[in-house]
Amino acid sequence: MPSLPDHQIRLVAGDHEVVVDIHAGARATSWTFRGLEVLGGAGHSPVEYGMYPMAPWAGRLRGNRVAWNDQRYDLPLSYEGWALHGTCLDRAGRVVARDASSLAVRFEDHPSWPWPAAVEVAWRLEPHALVTSLSVEALDDPFPAVVGWHPWFRRELGTGEPVRWAVDATEQLVRGDDHLPTGERIPYDASAGPFDDAFVVPSGRASLTWPGALAIDVVSEGSWYVVFDGRPEAVCLEPQSGPPDGLDGNHGVAAPATPLTMRTTWAMRDLRG
Repeated sequence: MPSLPDHQIRLVAGDHEVVVDIHAGARATSWTFRGLEVLGGAGHSPVEYGMYPMAPWAGRLRGNRVAWNDQRYDLPLSYEGWALHGTCLDRAGRVVARDASSLAVRFEDHPSWPWPAAVEVAWRLEPHALVTSLSVEALDDPFPAVVGWHPWFRRELGTGEPVRWAVDATEQLVRGDDHLPTGERIPYDASAGPFDDAFVVPSGRASLTWPGALAIDVVSEGSWYVVFDGRPEAVCLEPQSGPPDGLDGNHGVAAPATPLTMRTTWAMRDLRG
């Protein structure tokens, strides 16, 4: 097994392996199960590869700002004219716990966020599952927060069959020309893609299936998913605690000693017989 730089940490449980880069937002840069690599990407920007946590907000924000207690705060742009996917994307975290199959990383330096905050990212690998957790805690005054995971899954795993995704959705948010929800909700129609959309998923359940290769069954404590399948090389299936532009929608508050948290289990099924 090749050695890794100090900032990349390999977690192993049987023939299940994840590599986490603590200098790149505590993201996974590799995730293999029984020799199958499931992660890919669409480019080299921190937004475009691997599997990374989004905190203290997920997705786009209308006007690239956050409003709270009758105040509005502008956030710096990070990707294609947007303040996108939180403050941890390209930042280095501090390891607070580690063993052969688990890792916890903490971020307390968020200069672009209006409030003192701590984000903690935890990975726990099991032989047939990955358990991830995200938490955001206010270190002073409470503030609105949304958390989520943004994995870039490979479109194919060598069988010639593209991945199929499914969400246990009850509704879909209508997307405006600015890629943000308009406020209208419609019934979920799985045939209406390609998607760059948010779905209401009260059960927290979703799945990815690469026919003849692998399936991942996802169960999240969050009741939202965003799916982006408009690129030929990858599909993004993103469990979130709130929708895009969710900071203005009372979807969560982080307070001292009362963090906003979300736990997600990604269960693996080998379909190769």
